[in-house]
Amino acid sequence: MELFKFIRLGIIFIGVGLSNCSTPGEYKIQGTATGIGQGMVCIISYLDKKADTLAKAEIKEEKFELKGKVSNLTIATLQIPGKGIGHAPIYLENTDYTVRLNPQNLEMSEIIGGGESQKIAHGLFLIDQNLSQAIDSIRDEYIKEANNPQSTRFQELNTFLDSIQQTIEKQKEAFLQKNATTYVALNHIAQNADRMNLKELTERYELFPAELQNSLLGQQIKTQIKKMQTLAPGQIAPDFTVQTPDGKSFNLHSIKAKAKIIDFWASWCAPCRALTPQLVKLYNEFHEQGLEIIGISLDDKKEAWIKAIEEENIPWFQGSKLDGFKPDNPLNQLYGIHGIPHIVLLNTDNQIVVTTTDIKILREEILKLFKQ
Repeated sequence: MELFKFIRLGIIFIGVGLSNCSTPGEYKIQGTATGIGQGMVCIISYLDKKADTLAKAEIKEEKFELKGKVSNLTIATLQIPGKGIGHAPIYLENTDYTVRLNPQNLEMSEIIGGGESQKIAHGLFLIDQNLSQAIDSIRDEYIKEANNPQSTRFQELNTFLDSIQQTIEKQKEAFLQKNATTYVALNHIAQNADRMNLKELTERYELFPAELQNSLLGQQIKTQIKKMQTLAPGQIAPDFTVQTPDGKSFNLHSIKAKAKIIDFWASWCAPCRALTPQLVKLYNEFHEQGLEIIGISLDDKKEAWIKAIEEENIPWFQGSKLDGFKPDNPLNQLYGIHGIPHIVLLNTDNQIVVTTTDIKILREEILKLFKQ
């Protein structure tokens, strides 16, 4: 585990008390931005993926005040254009807030006040605060020891981080289960839906009342569930056509095999490249028995793609649309890909068997297919 996984959980700042209440029917946000003498702070919502600036104000001597109105509970973010890193999520309602922004890591800014949803969100923040403090306590030593990753001390620090991370995740899970039918839990699930399996996501979605299921976020989760259902084991893998490095076209279903692995990867993806030697071993072990691997590159530069194939000595089919790894990439959408490597195992009838990057699981499932 690397410390940099946790950078977003950086230094925490403690907020100050509320004062000067807002006019009824509007929100009022009083805040400070440590280290920003002058600048601009904005509230931006992303309704249906479209950015909408709800309000903005000048930062003067590290202080600012934002006012406005919302027709209902709105998930928005506080941002400092050009001077702040990331964004600070806020559950915006027509009430008072006090904010202490951390421009170096806006996600870890503390927001006090607000309605019930913001108070629940603050509970999650306090849990993350414990992890942040643990990381901060070993940050300098970790960076120093990272130059010698085989050292006993570096391994001890990694073990410590793993332990803290697991503890915090359990605490967050317990907290979210306690607040399982709230808008905060709905937002958390929407943000992490791609990390859940179909069963877990469906069960959590069904806990919410109809009002939240039918909200914009609820509908997004429902759409994700429907997509996952089409890609569940037993479903026919969507067909697609790609081009080989020499410009010839082929489609997935045209490749006949007892077992097929689709390996979505890219030349710039370090985890993909690290996994390739293990796939080569799997291919060499089972190819003569009927295993084929189809490498689908999500590169956008042909030269980099071809160079990586040569460097890794990849022996299997290779194809790409050279559309790059981006949300609107048709292949990403077709297979619900949110990260790579992304590996799908199919049977001889192009039915999905399993989606996993675990080589052990892939090997076990391939053996089952060959025994059928």
